[in-house]
This record gives sequence, structure tokens and C-alpha cells, in this order.
Amino acid sequence: MKNFGETIRNLRVAQKFGLRETAAKVGISPAYLSRIERGKESPPRPEIIKVMAKILAADPDVLFRLASSSDPEIVDFLHSEPEIMILLRLIKDASFTDVEIRKLIQTAEDLKANFR
Repeated sequence: MKNFGETIRNLRVAQKFGLRETAAKVGISPAYLSRIERGKESPPRPEIIKVMAKILAADPDVLFRLASSSDPEIVDFLHSEPEIMILLRLIKDASFTDVEIRKLIQTAEDLKANFR
């Protein structure tokens, strides 16, 4: 998966959805979807990216990264929780590896499970 448009097309084909069918489910025109897939159009608004992710059974975070965009809900959360920004800065400044980040995620999931 190289870019946003190619990825959307690959996901659509993998789900065996036609262009018109997918566009209808997403709520956009087939011509617009075609232009996105061919790279003739910039990635759509975040709300449409979220719908595409759901319909195409894709990870929305991957699509947002490919679109060089961010999920507005995540951005709002980051702005509303200053401690999260401190944690992210620590992870960045300490140059956490992928393995360390996965361990951190697992620890967070374990913590959450213990508080339920």
C-alpha cells in the first residue's frame, strides 16, 4: 500500500466492492471516489475517511496517516488532556522503540482491565 488512493482501491477490491457501490455506501459520487483512487484528488475530509475505514474494514489510523491527516476526535482528546501530551513528549524525547511502545500499550491495557 503506497498512497491513500491506491490503498482505498486495494481495500475496495479486496472486499469485492464495485466503485459505484462503495461510493454510495460512503456517501460520495463515484467520480469523486475514482479521482481519489487515481491520485487525482486529495484525500477527503476526516469524516469521510472514517466512513471509508468502517466500510472497507480498514484501520482508520492507517488511512489517516496515508492522508497526512489526523482523526479530529483524537486531536480534541489531546487538547483536552494535557497529561497525554506530556506522555507523548516523553515517548518521543526518549526515542521509544516499537517494542517499547507495544509494551507500553500492553501495560496500559492491563492497567485498564485491573480497574474494571
